[in-house]
Parts: sequence; structure tokens; C-alpha cells
Amino acid sequence: MNNSQTNFDSDFLETLGCCQNRKLYLGLGNPNADILILGKELIDDSLSIEENGEKNIDSWNDIISNKRNFSDINHLEDNALFPWKGQQFTIRKVDKNGKITGEKGTSATWYFYQYLVDLILSKDKKTINDDIEFHKYCFQSELNQLNAKMSHLIPKDDKIRIKSIKEREELFAQPFFNKFKIVIIACGHYQRDYSFDIEETFRVNWVQPTINISKGNWYNLHYSKDKNHPKIVIHTRQFSSGISSKLIKEIAKKCIEFMENINPNR
Repeated sequence: MNNSQTNFDSDFLETLGCCQNRKLYLGLGNPNADILILGKELIDDSLSIEENGEKNIDSWNDIISNKRNFSDINHLEDNALFPWKGQQFTIRKVDKNGKITGEKGTSATWYFYQYLVDLILSKDKKTINDDIEFHKYCFQSELNQLNAKMSHLIPKDDKIRIKSIKEREELFAQPFFNKFKIVIIACGHYQRDYSFDIEETFRVNWVQPTINISKGNWYNLHYSKDKNHPKIVIHTRQFSSGISSKLIKEIAKKCIEFMENINPNR
């Protein structure tokens, strides 16, 4: 894949049209990648649920109409293809007194996503002076479009969140989202709390039992029901503070093994 070129196939354009009609948030990153990462929700609570969808779709329409690619995205541009290009591989933190550490860095979630993607692609671990670039090699979206600074700030019985998750379950069942060979669902127990059916949505079977790495660090393995369209889906905890490097390495190892099995000459 040439990362300077971005092609938009009919499956992507159909899903984009669906999102535009329903004001749904589509996602970020490379729509031609093999890797899909799904988190819980965005942290920007300054926009309404509809505005989050509209802003994302407007960005994709700009990218397509102006034939933009990874190389011409501006530094720290809020862009759906390569968002905040130039953030560095360190976690940006602001303490209670307003002191900032890792000022040029990124969120903990994106830091760990980068670490995972580099492991899957057998790249060297980045240093603090390297840029975050995982969006060039994966597509990223969220299970919930109702956003908050922290997930627990939204009550579990919030009707808008429940409705959003069910809408997005339908969205993720579309062909575009089902083409990815590697799917990481980093949502914790969302699937249990909101009856999000991973097996039905992504057409996979769960290989029991849950694998526990350490307290709070676990994952579930799923493989495609259709042997003609191989896929691995790994459901795990949210990528945030407290996630262990051992868990991330184990997830990457399973993904590498899967890709080697379906493409021994890669």
C-alpha cells in the first residue's frame, strides 16, 4: 500500500453516505488499511452528538473533493485522514495546577494505539522525538457517539448513549467495516452492558475462554465464520492508563500469527 495515495472504494463511499444521511460519526485514518480499532467514545464533549457526526463527515468530504492525502495534511490539523499530524510519541498530561508535561504529545489512548500498531507491523518502538502516525496504517472509530471527558460521566442508562450504540452496531455491520482483517475492540464491557453483539456484527465466532493477563488486563479472541474471508477480532479493555505492555504485546502477537497464517509469504 502506498501511504501517500488514498483511494475510496464503493463500500467506503456507501458507508460515508449512510453516515451523512444519519449524522453518524464515521471515523479517522486510512480506509484502505488492514487494521480497525474501535474505542468507547471520543473525549471532546464540546460538540453535540449530531455535531460530532457532521464535523467528521465534512472533513471526509473535503478530503475526497480536494483529493487530499497523508503528505499534504497540515501540521496539527483537525483532519479525519491524519488527525493532529505532528503529535509526538509521549503522553500529554495536565495536572490539577495546570502544569503540562509532554506538551507536544498525545493522549494515553493514542500513545498505546501507536505502540500496538508498531508491534503488529514489526516496527521499532518509537522514541519521544518520533511522531504519532498510526492513522496511516489503521482506521479508528468509536462505539458511542455521545462523548464525555470520561466514560463514567455518562450514566449507564442514558437513553441517548443506548440509542447511539445500537445505531453504531448497525453501522459496523456494513461491508466497509467488515473488510478489515484485524479488528481491535477496546471497549471494556460495553458489549455486555449494552448488548453489543460482536459475533453477529463482525460475523465471527468467539474462541472461549477469556484470556486474563493480569488484574484488569484481559482479551477475547474471535475468528471469522467465513474461511474465504479470514478475520481476527480481539475484544479487550480500553487503551488507557493502567493497560499493561504485556497485554498489548500479547494482542500484537495474536495478530501477527493470524496474518502469517493467512499470508505466509508476507
